[in-house]
Order: sequence, then structure tokens, then C-alpha cells
Amino acid sequence: MLHTICKFNSNVMLGKLYLSLGICVKLLYDSKRNGINKGQNVVFICNKLSTIAGNLKNTTLLSGVAYIFHQAKRDVSSGVQAKNMDPERQFFVGGNWKMNGSRREIEDLLKNLEKADLNPEVEVIVAPPSVYLEFSKCRVPKNIMLAAQNCFKVAKGAFTGEISPAMLKDIGIEWVILGHSERRHIFCETDTLICEKVNHSRSEGLCVIACVGEKLEEREAGKTQEVISQQMKSIAEGVKDWSGVVIAYEPVWAIGTGKTATPDQAQEVHCRIREWLKENVSPTVAACTRIIYGGSVTGKNCRELAKQCDVDGFLVGGASLKPEFIDIINATKQK
Repeated sequence: MLHTICKFNSNVMLGKLYLSLGICVKLLYDSKRNGINKGQNVVFICNKLSTIAGNLKNTTLLSGVAYIFHQAKRDVSSGVQAKNMDPERQFFVGGNWKMNGSRREIEDLLKNLEKADLNPEVEVIVAPPSVYLEFSKCRVPKNIMLAAQNCFKVAKGAFTGEISPAMLKDIGIEWVILGHSERRHIFCETDTLICEKVNHSRSEGLCVIACVGEKLEEREAGKTQEVISQQMKSIAEGVKDWSGVVIAYEPVWAIGTGKTATPDQAQEVHCRIREWLKENVSPTVAACTRIIYGGSVTGKNCRELAKQCDVDGFLVGGASLKPEFIDIINATKQK
């Protein structure tokens, strides 16, 4: 009888072990399928496993595994882990060609990028004018993706001059830049409109480079954090899935002026943006969202900027039309 009971208990525990392992594998698969990188896996599994452990009240082993993940999550949230344990954020460089280029010029730019020895660990995107997107699509190197410079908040309708996310997806475009300072200040786009654009773009499956940044008078008045927080709030209201969002900090006073934020100034604002995400969205999103810098980035200043721990790449304007764009892409590459 005792032997039977022990065998029964052993089978139960073995069943719990298989259940735990099976659930972990399933959650890991789900995290991969949802585009979550290695750094996010621990927290993703922790959240899911904790819920399961709560529902299966008597599954001691499963609760124990959940406890381990809770400890990992606590360490991530409190920031006690060493720098080399930070979630992986692939370095990201975008070239915004703005209203520049012709068929011949764009073909030359793409050929130069194809010939260049680019760091394979960097995600590279270029954004030609919308009329040249399909032309560029046929010529862009395989290691580079294309982005639109803007799109509207609905799929179709009587909106003269606008293009929709559905149209971009139809020609194979996966990225769009939204909220750029020139759209905000020249074309008077409001935080509300940008929120609607971001929301619709993400719902249509487009990845978004969402831009924030303060004007010179706002910085001099000590309102940088206030302005950035409001812009981040409006963007966050339009995002349900952050896996396809990159935040671009572009100090308006440094765009096209030849001025640039010092590495310390850039790091300070990037750190504040990450803290905002941590406090208002989640520690996971804060840890894994790439925050890139855009403000007169050049081949000369890119390496120092890239050394900052919260600078995950660049959004490059004028310099993306020049040979130095290759140096910017390779800013983290060892010489």
C-alpha cells in the first residue's frame, strides 16, 4: 500500500515537472513568435507563468519556478543587474532623406550602400520620398529596409495628398516615420493627430519610428522634460504593441543647424525617456524599446554618441545623403 502511495506521489510530481517544462517551452515559443528578443524572454515568461501558477494553486513545483522568474523580474525592474545583463537592443540607424533625391541620385545612394562594408549587427533603414518608394524597393540592398516619411490615420478616403499604411504595406514597406519635428512645426501636426497616426499604423502592421523633441526656447526655459513627457504620453496612447516601435529623440534646435547635443545631453534625455516608459508603460517595454538620437549626427560625432548606454542608434538627416552615412552606420563597429 505504502509503495503504491509513493509511486502515485512520484507520478504526480513527475507530471507536474513535465507540465512545468511544457509550459515554459510553450511560453518561450510564444515570446519568439511575438517578436520578443532574448532580453524580454525572462519577463515575458515570468508574467505568464505567474498567472498560471496562481490558477493552479496546488502545483507547488510550478509556483517554485514562477518564484524564480519573479526574482529575475524584480532584479530587472530595480536595475540591479550589471550592464552586460541589460536586454539586447539591436543598434538601429535610419536615414531620413526628406524631400531630396531623384531616380538617378537614389540609385547611386543605394549602390554605395550595397558596396559598403556595413556592420551586420546594425539594423539599417532609409526613407526616400514617397514617390520613390517603389523605385527604391526594387534596388535596395537586402540588408537594408525602407521606411515612409509619413502616413495618415485612416486606410482610405477623401484626403488629398495623403498616403495610408495600407498603401505602404501593399508595396512592401514595413516602416514609417511619424511625429517628426518638421511635421509638427511646419505642417502643424498636433500630439492628438500623431497619436492617431501611430495607433492606426501599428494596427495595420507597420513598424513606427516615433519622434519627440523640444525647441530651443523650451530647452532654455527648462521645459525639456515637460515637453518630452507630453509627447511620449500622446504616442503611448496610440500603442498597444511596443515591439514594432522605435523612439527617436530629436532636439529641434539641433536639426539642420550644425549644432548637436553633447553625448551627456543626449544620454540625459534618453535616460529620462526610458524612465518615463518604465513608470508609465512597463519595465519590460522600457528595457527593450530602442531610443535613437537625431540631431545633426555626423561621421565625426557618432562614435561618442553611440557610447552612451541609452543611445541605441541614430535618425540621420542630411548626413544620410553623404558618404559619411556609412561611418554612422558603423559607429559601434570596432576599428
